[in-house]
Amino acid sequence: MRQSNSNSHFKTTAKLSSTLKALLPVLSFLLIFAAPSYTQVVGNDNVQRIVHKLANELVDKYPFPTISEKYQSTLLKNLSEGKYNNLNESALAGKLTSDLAKVHRDVHLNIFANADLFKNLTVPSNGEEAPNSETESLRRGNYGVKSVEMDALTSTAYINFPGPFLAKQEAFETAAAAMNLAAYSKHVIIDIRSNGGGSGEMGRFLASYFYEAGNEQFYLNGFYKDRTKDVQEWTYSYVPGKRNPGAKVYILVGRGTGSAAEGFAYAMQKLHRAAIVGDTTAGAGIAGTYAPLDNNLVVFLPFKMVVGPYTNTGWEGTGVIPDSLTRQTDALAAVRVMILKEIAKAPSSPAEQEVVEWLIDENNSTNTPTSNLNGRYAGLAGKYNNHLTITYAANGFTWTRTEPGKAVQHYQLKELKPDVFTIVDLNKDHGPNSSRVYIVRNASGKIESLTRKTLLRNGTIYTTAQAFQPL
Repeated sequence: MRQSNSNSHFKTTAKLSSTLKALLPVLSFLLIFAAPSYTQVVGNDNVQRIVHKLANELVDKYPFPTISEKYQSTLLKNLSEGKYNNLNESALAGKLTSDLAKVHRDVHLNIFANADLFKNLTVPSNGEEAPNSETESLRRGNYGVKSVEMDALTSTAYINFPGPFLAKQEAFETAAAAMNLAAYSKHVIIDIRSNGGGSGEMGRFLASYFYEAGNEQFYLNGFYKDRTKDVQEWTYSYVPGKRNPGAKVYILVGRGTGSAAEGFAYAMQKLHRAAIVGDTTAGAGIAGTYAPLDNNLVVFLPFKMVVGPYTNTGWEGTGVIPDSLTRQTDALAAVRVMILKEIAKAPSSPAEQEVVEWLIDENNSTNTPTSNLNGRYAGLAGKYNNHLTITYAANGFTWTRTEPGKAVQHYQLKELKPDVFTIVDLNKDHGPNSSRVYIVRNASGKIESLTRKTLLRNGTIYTTAQAFQPL
């Protein structure tokens, strides 16, 4: 059986012989199978075979001998007392899983009934990969990558990677495409808040893009029951495309982050290569694989404890604890604020600083008071330069533009901060809040003119050549 976190180097030409072999190392405990109801009562002889095989597998492969012996003892005791008799396949699977969890709760260790998977595990493959719904689902899911969004204003790439992490050529190609899109960004956000795990190879692959070739890093350490098989996992010496070793990296995590996805966050945190932001993860730190039992029952069997480099400590049971715990605050919004603050502190040209201040104002707009607008902006309503009229009603100010041969255009004015309003949806091709009006007052505080500015998508601010003068 192939392990979830392989120590082999990434091979772009690897072609797995069947859909099963492609899926075995990547499906995690969080994956729920769409299976029919298993109501057939399991015969006593089959129960004997199932329990003994499960107990033996645990003793042979589970990485902690003391725990595996307790697992075995409990299973055989319950078997001798007849606690597994007269149960159908689903009920037996649930009872076995529950009994093992009472001995030691390992969120990976799970017995379930699935006829299709059991058949694939026990029937020899003919070497051909037949189309099936799972393969098609992976294609529709873009092999784990949901989206890549580029923000030129802050030089930020946001990669939404809900997973699973797959050890498939197509998955590596898709991930490489995402990483190459992000190759010139100063800030890279990788969102794995909904990634339940899969293959540890994908996490190492992603991590490799943030180091120069020749600067490979000791990524994670794997311990087996047979300690002669222990492995050191390192980032890869080769990845396709361009690396981005200078990027500031943020990894978003949450309760839905599990297994190999946790490993990616944990390793990057311990390597001090990424800031981990969000909520504490699931705490599934023992890699596993599938093993058939009998009567359509399959066990997801943990067999390798994964820990940090140069330590004996991992995230099993505790989860990955973020550097920035956001709690009720959206982690992505929190990171965007962090990036803005970081940019604001960095030396920059006046034009760049103006863009940063614009974005910071936008982020703080929810704190702007909305009461007594007409009183605070007495004199704002009126006509300007023949084509512009500003009116006031109970819901606030409205910017109305009238030009010959064109339909009259109305836009709401939303106060952003004192003497600055957003002209909502004006020039919305650049964004819904891309245009603003700045009020210019004279020494006595009377409104003297208006200046309109637009933040363009290329990261520059356009200012109207002439101010709007009241008529």
